[in-house]
Amino acid sequence: MNRHSDGWPLSTTDMAETYALCVQIESHEYYGEYYLVGEGYGTPAEVLDNIAADHLLRISNASRIEEYLLDVLKQGENASEGEYDSTDADIECWIHVDVSYQRYAFGVGDRVVEFTGEPTKSEIASTVTQLQT
Repeated sequence: MNRHSDGWPLSTTDMAETYALCVQIESHEYYGEYYLVGEGYGTPAEVLDNIAADHLLRISNASRIEEYLLDVLKQGENASEGEYDSTDADIECWIHVDVSYQRYAFGVGDRVVEFTGEPTKSEIASTVTQLQT
């Protein structure tokens, strides 16, 4: 059964599109993943444009990956693994970042888009356009 973040069941008239995004980060000092779950975006292009892009840019702009991770925790953006696993998402995507080698990727299903070095806003916008076709 789908539920709002406050635990109440969704009514049959509530048709908000749900996304689940797994963010995998590796560096010489850290390896792990966390999860984002939300509503309002039901295509890979929308998730990249409205959610993943922000995180990719924040990661690439952080002087240390720990700063970015702490910011995510402080803002309470992440979901538990249990919530992620139990979410009946319309779209499931992932981000993989290898900080040490400056490799960034966005994926959905079998489709993977790798960015050349640290992603820029224009490169992300171009990828969003590609995903919309």
